[in-house]
Parts: sequence; C-alpha cells; structure tokens
Amino acid sequence: MAFVPPATYVPPPRASLEAQDLARELEEVVVEFQKRRPQTSNKDVRQALDIVHSRGGLGGSLRRPQTTAIMAVLGGLLAAFALSLLFFLAR
Repeated sequence: MAFVPPATYVPPPRASLEAQDLARELEEVVVEFQKRRPQTSNKDVRQALDIVHSRGGLGGSLRRPQTTAIMAVLGGLLAAFALSLLFFLAR
C-alpha cells in the first residue's frame, strides 16, 4: 500500500471582492474614528467588532442556522422517542 502524506497547508479561501471592499471601507471608518477620538485603542476596535458580531451584524442573525440545527436535532430525537414508545406499546 502506498503512503500518502497528509496535507500540511491548506490556503485560506479568498474573500470575495465585496468582502474585500467592505473590509477597506471598515478600515477607513476605524481610522477616521481614531483620528477624531485618539484615545481609541485597538482593543476598543476589537471589542466593537465583537459587539457587532454578537448582534448578528447588520443583517439577519448569525445564530439562526445554529438554532435551526438544534431544533432539527431535537425534533428528530422527539420523533425517535415517539416511534420507540409506539413500538414498545404495540408489543
């Protein structure tokens, strides 16, 4: 059997042009904000971005797919329990 070495480096996916443009604009906004308020640290900027991220960004919630997945798993477990109970009582 031939030995196939594992991949050691996987380049990150390239961001879309829209994402790159948005990143440039966000950077410009942060630089302008720091010019107006020089006491703003990089830690403040990171915390602000974390706040935006935790709120789900400017659009819909980022947590919606996770909630949907959890609900699907719970629904599947409930269905499995109901079927097993049905088979147990049918004996």
